Amino acid sequence: MKTLDVNQDKLFFSAFMFRMHRLEQRIEPPNQIMLEVQCDKHTFLICEEGEGHLYIGQEYWPFTAGCIYPISPGEAYQLEHRNSNHLTYTVMAYDAFQVLSGHLKWYSQPLFQQRAQFNDAAYESVSGELAELFASRNYKNDAEYCHLNVRFQLWMERIITRYTSKGTDTNSESELTRTIQYIEECYRDEITVHKLANMAGVRPKLYTTMFKQRTGQKPLDYINHVRIQHAKEWLRKTDEPLRDIASRVGFKDEFYFSRRFRQITGLSPRQYDRSIQQQTLVQDWLGHDVRIPANPERVIYYGDTAGDLRALGVHLIVNEEHDAMTPIDIEKTARLKPDLIIIDGEDEYLYEQLSRIAPTLAYNSHASLHERLTRAGNWLGRQNQAERWLSSYEERTLQMWEKIGKMIHLGETASVLTYHRGARLFVMGNIGLAPLLYHPFGFRPVHKVQEALAAGRAYKEISADAIQEYAGDHLFLMLPQEPVARQATENLIQSPEWRALTAVEQGRVYPLEELAWNSGDAQTCNQLLERLPELLGNHLR
Repeated sequence: MKTLDVNQDKLFFSAFMFRMHRLEQRIEPPNQIMLEVQCDKHTFLICEEGEGHLYIGQEYWPFTAGCIYPISPGEAYQLEHRNSNHLTYTVMAYDAFQVLSGHLKWYSQPLFQQRAQFNDAAYESVSGELAELFASRNYKNDAEYCHLNVRFQLWMERIITRYTSKGTDTNSESELTRTIQYIEECYRDEITVHKLANMAGVRPKLYTTMFKQRTGQKPLDYINHVRIQHAKEWLRKTDEPLRDIASRVGFKDEFYFSRRFRQITGLSPRQYDRSIQQQTLVQDWLGHDVRIPANPERVIYYGDTAGDLRALGVHLIVNEEHDAMTPIDIEKTARLKPDLIIIDGEDEYLYEQLSRIAPTLAYNSHASLHERLTRAGNWLGRQNQAERWLSSYEERTLQMWEKIGKMIHLGETASVLTYHRGARLFVMGNIGLAPLLYHPFGFRPVHKVQEALAAGRAYKEISADAIQEYAGDHLFLMLPQEPVARQATENLIQSPEWRALTAVEQGRVYPLEELAWNSGDAQTCNQLLERLPELLGNHLR
């Protein structure tokens, strides 16, 4: 008995008992409002289908099929869609009780310190238990509750086994790495997902999930990418027929080779061969290696920071904002015959459609202004223009804040609020007007906004009821053009929650037209250096 007690002292989870509290599956369409959720129980978030982002305080995690994340009581989480697909996930809330000298004590501290320990591999082994839990959750008597409780303990057994078996992750990662090396070395061979999965010692479905999380691509897409990269080398150094080049790199079918080549490069093999000398190889935000014209003349930009490109002297034949509600017209894009497309976003399906029309670059408008202009300058051979513009902007920004600093007190906070996508309220993070306000010599963000900034969030959706937590000493309220959003703004201004804010009581609210003030592109940022001192000067005199 003494030996057993000593061993138990060394085991962390042996001191706990668990009881499931709630189990529910949620299916969130792309336009669904998903506000921050405060957890009062230990919780597992389990992604079953779709792709999204998960924010927990200052942490940011990918939320894709197979991911499992533990959350502790007192922590808050918020989900966002990554693309236009539905997001399906399960929320499992449970209690943990620590056994202390024969007494049970409710435990609120984190049980799992390594939040990312539960990934795709864990989900495969526990998905059956999850299905059993769903089938048993609507119990009607004590016996059925006991059955549910047994199923839940089996779930916890699988979860804890996965968490405490440190070698499993290492072995899985090692085997996955070995299959990737095999692809890169033996790309000429016939390679299937089943073959790769057998090499890794896992099921094909699990292998695909693991592979995509590691590389960002499905196995067959990755294989084709490797083969096409080698095909490019052969096209550059030989005049062999396409069927011979296709065979050299592992394609049995010349037509399939040509189709895949166009999907990946935006050009047919022969078009690539003819234009290779007039092109520049660049890498976009999502890691695509893309050959673009050295001097593109017909550039299309889909996004809301076209001013970045115009600041570098790039002429755009089309500049349109786009989102899930206003999709891109692919046929119209093709009719315009662009020689370069730049798209703000990470939708791989849309990227693939556009890359069939012309070389396409994925752009990240949520990156910092310095990062965006530097990247665009490198792409388009305008490095000198980007450096000069940024140097001038940074100098003028410093001069502006030296002037404004006399009007504000050290440590004063500010927040930027706007309604968008209808009656949905957002506090701005690292895009729009907010980054300019949060200059080292400028305003400070309140704690909840600082959390969002630390997590790299461009914005955060909030409820009007929680506005007190996000309101700074100064409030910059954007006035949107869209009628529903505009009306929601008017309703907010009339609400008791708004009138109770300190900034409202002290007259430190700045209503601003959103289009003129909350765009984070280079041209708008440049204009704000003149507008902001005038705005604050008129209010703070």
